[in-house]
Amino acid sequence: MAVYAKADPEMLLFAFQKILDSISDGVVMSDADGRLIVYNHAQEKLEELHGEDIIGKPLWEAYGYDPDNESEHRKVLTSGKAIENRYEAHAVNNGIPKYVSYSTYPVLRNGEAIGVFSISKNETKLHSLLEEAIELKRRFLSLDPDHQEPVEDAGNGTRYNFTNLIGDSEATRQLIKEAQKIAWLDNNVLIVGETGTGKEVFAQSIHNHGKKHKEPFIGINCAAIPENLLEGILFGTVKGAYTGAMDRSGLFEDARSGTLFLDELNSMPVSMQTKLLRVLQERKVNRVGGSEFVPVKCRVVCAMNEDPMKLISEGKLRQDLYYRIGGLSLYISPLRERPEDVRCLTRFFIQKYNHMLNTHVEQLSEVLERAFENYEWPGNVRELEHVIENLMVHNDEQNRVLEGTHLPSYLKASLKIDPKAERPKQVKREGLNDRMDHFEREIILEALGRNGYNISSTSRELGIIRQSLLYKMKRLGIEKVTS
Repeated sequence: MAVYAKADPEMLLFAFQKILDSISDGVVMSDADGRLIVYNHAQEKLEELHGEDIIGKPLWEAYGYDPDNESEHRKVLTSGKAIENRYEAHAVNNGIPKYVSYSTYPVLRNGEAIGVFSISKNETKLHSLLEEAIELKRRFLSLDPDHQEPVEDAGNGTRYNFTNLIGDSEATRQLIKEAQKIAWLDNNVLIVGETGTGKEVFAQSIHNHGKKHKEPFIGINCAAIPENLLEGILFGTVKGAYTGAMDRSGLFEDARSGTLFLDELNSMPVSMQTKLLRVLQERKVNRVGGSEFVPVKCRVVCAMNEDPMKLISEGKLRQDLYYRIGGLSLYISPLRERPEDVRCLTRFFIQKYNHMLNTHVEQLSEVLERAFENYEWPGNVRELEHVIENLMVHNDEQNRVLEGTHLPSYLKASLKIDPKAERPKQVKREGLNDRMDHFEREIILEALGRNGYNISSTSRELGIIRQSLLYKMKRLGIEKVTS
């Protein structure tokens, strides 16, 4: 506890007011009746509210919630126990919730709670710096596949984070920024994108960017599990519920406070969607054949490879389930709408397989480039990598240009490549003398640059006579520079 010297109470109050308004953390305090008695300048910035408009008002009036619902300050006042490290929005400005990271503590005097205060952290700058660092690292690693490969297991069930997302397009950069903001929230998320666009990479990245990244990430493909098994896998089972059933926890329990990723949710039968909706609404689950309810603490991230509005109109997706899971949504546009990313990913995959196959491919042929630009890429990023891998495996290891002729026949047909339109180009291969001349020329040019093109100084640095340097310059086509 802090120690204070005896001083004029009015002076101390003035000093404390100055201190509260000078610190960067937000401070809000309510008395035993729930009225706001402290609201500093930093809290105004965080919540974008004006202190003079709400000070002295009851919390429910200041923040516009139902007075019958017990506020967090009231819970702390009643229990006398702090609530720490929360990330929620209490204020709403122009319909936009203002999320802050905060802890709430009781003010105890002789064991009696006489007030409650919350301290909120201003993490806006930290988030911004973190996002900038991730973007720089993402661009750097996209040029170096050797260091970009995902870790086998990050210890929480994931292999990917935002640095693994490759793409130069504005659409990709904006989508990553949006996903990073969503990651800091605990809300359910819906990711919509065609097959092969990287929905699970985004889901894992969101988990790893969030505050609960140390908690488990558990993913399941709803299309791969038969309906009669899916319920038990998600919710758990009790021994004797059906033949062969054992006491086993479901994925909602196993995910704890982490993330449960439901891929291809649109493949889940409507009857199962009804049960899932109930769990998400009530935030509790009971095992198949059981009677006890277990609280659901995890965030649920769902993914679909079809337009949810189309699925609803076709009766394949419950509308109320969509509203429950789609409050925060990410739409990953198909690769055919991102030509910049096709080029960027092509370069990345070429370098990746250069490292794997010990080859030195530099680019695509003009015919192949045009084919890539005009192709629809129904399999998106996954299909693009498959095509590049096939090209690299069938390519002559000495050839530095990938040709359409290197593709298997079924891929040539898909990409609409006419074998007659392309002939393999002969790559000029440098002999030893050519390579030595190139190397020698570079050394001489660097030395000349360091010595201001002074012939005498350069020859001394290189350890050769002046006439020899002049001869080499003439033979290698290096012109003398005169001031």
